Amino acid sequence: MADLRARFATPGPVSCPSCGSRFTLGPARRRGAEIARRVVCLGCGRAAIVPNSLGARILVITQHEALRDALQAMLASAGHEVVEAADAGVALLAYQTVPADVVIIDVLAPGRMAAPDFLRQLRRTYPDARVVTMAGRPSYRGVDPLAITQGLGAARTIRMPLSRDDLLRIVEEVRP
Repeated sequence: MADLRARFATPGPVSCPSCGSRFTLGPARRRGAEIARRVVCLGCGRAAIVPNSLGARILVITQHEALRDALQAMLASAGHEVVEAADAGVALLAYQTVPADVVIIDVLAPGRMAAPDFLRQLRRTYPDARVVTMAGRPSYRGVDPLAITQGLGAARTIRMPLSRDDLLRIVEEVRP
C-alpha cells in the first residue's frame, strides 16, 4: 500500500494499483499528531491510510466581489478549492449539492438571506458543518454580529482586515 500512499501524495487522478478501480476518500481524522484519511478501492476493497495532503474545499460567501476575489486568491494559492457565492441562499444550495470542508461567510453582507438564518438552516441539515464568520466592524446597531453567529455554532470568528497567514491558519484549525 506504500504505492497507494505515494499516488495520493501527488496531484491528479488516482486509481488502484491492483485492479485499476476508483477510490472512496474518507473524511479527514486526527491520528496522533497528524491528520489522515482512509481510502478504499471500490473494485477490490483494499484500503490504506494516507496523509491529508489534499486542499480543503472552501465555500466563500460575501456580496463584495473584491473581497471574494481576494479571499479566493489567498486560499487558492495555498492549494484549496474555492467555491464562491454572492448570496447566502445560493450558497446554501451549493453546499447541499457539494458540501464544503469549510464555509467562510461575511456576516454583514446584505443579501436575500442573513448570515444567522444561513447558519440556522445549515446547522439544521448539516450539524457538523465548519463555519467561519467574518466582519469588518465590531458592532452593527449596538450588537456584535460575530457574537451572535458564534452562539449559532460558528467554529471561528474573525475581524477584517486579516492577513493571508491568519486566514490560512484559521482554515487549517477549522477544517476536518
